[in-house]
Amino acid sequence: MARVKVPAWVGRTAVGVVVIGVLFTVGWAWLHANQIRSEFLVPTADDRPYRAEVFATPPGRVVLPPFEELSRDGIWGFETEAGGYTQLTSLDRPGEAEMIWNTTPFGDGVEPGDMGRVDVDAYPGDPTVAHGLGFQDQRAPGELGPHPVWFIDGRRSTWVVIAHGRGTDRLTQSLRIIPRLVEEGFPVLVVTYRDDVGAPAGPTGLRTWGLTEWRDLDAALLFAEREGARDYILYGYDLGAEIISMLLHESERVGAVRGVILDSPVFDFEAYVDHNTGWIPAPIGALGKQFARIRFGIEWAELDQIARADQFDVPVLAIHGVDDDISPISGTEQFVAARPGEVELLRIEGATHGDAWNVAVAEYEEAVVAFVQRVAGES
Repeated sequence: MARVKVPAWVGRTAVGVVVIGVLFTVGWAWLHANQIRSEFLVPTADDRPYRAEVFATPPGRVVLPPFEELSRDGIWGFETEAGGYTQLTSLDRPGEAEMIWNTTPFGDGVEPGDMGRVDVDAYPGDPTVAHGLGFQDQRAPGELGPHPVWFIDGRRSTWVVIAHGRGTDRLTQSLRIIPRLVEEGFPVLVVTYRDDVGAPAGPTGLRTWGLTEWRDLDAALLFAEREGARDYILYGYDLGAEIISMLLHESERVGAVRGVILDSPVFDFEAYVDHNTGWIPAPIGALGKQFARIRFGIEWAELDQIARADQFDVPVLAIHGVDDDISPISGTEQFVAARPGEVELLRIEGATHGDAWNVAVAEYEEAVVAFVQRVAGES
């Protein structure tokens, strides 16, 4: 049989197609790594736009336009571009054209015509501004330098140490739960970590989701120990949950941790990234994450707390909104399933990411108080 001679140009074309395909794959994966960096690793403060106009401010109320963030009753903050703040305490009258909220103003409150935005933290400023609580605005020693912290003293020797979630200016996240913790007698230490506002910059200027930040939390525990803490309850929000998890794996002080409370936790950073970056072909996504590991030091396996669930040996209370579309509750359910009988899960119906307290204050606080009383005992 005669051998069919393949024209040379066919071979060259095939090689060219392969090369172009490889370059395209590598290029897209490189861009995906850049996306991971910009969306998840670069520390940023809250830069959401002020897009809701204050229509009117009758006594004890504020009239706002209807928009998605205020589609549910609950307790919310409303901050304006001009620096005003009021707390929305209950929805008085919903409507298609406007919504009337009962309010508790802070400072000068808000004025008609102000442009504002919802603040899920629900309180402004600090413990004194928000609740009239005295506190110490201190700087705790850390690996890279001193870190801003809030400290409220209490009669117990078990301290509650709070690690905030995403954002560089989120100490206010703690203001919702601080009064109940103080009421129960717990000293409360609210900490910052590298690249936060007022804190030292990290070597790369990037978040590592606990791979390095756990050292800053560990330094805060050492500071608390020197100030009289005997042991700790750790309390973290989304990113803070990963930082606390890494501390539990790495710190020499883990034996002094009596329990952990995690609100809207991220238990698997890789799954979190996949969920929040839109559709990307699996090979591109996998290669992009490998580039992120090499370029930015993100060790994905270390940040998979579901796979590492058997390494947790402290009581855990996880609180998660059923409608969380940023860090879905399914990840927390997997973590709970991996630690049957050892992790308590409070599901909050109607809550999205980070607003479980806002929509179910009593249920949320009762669960927290019951947990801290149980793990701390009479300390």
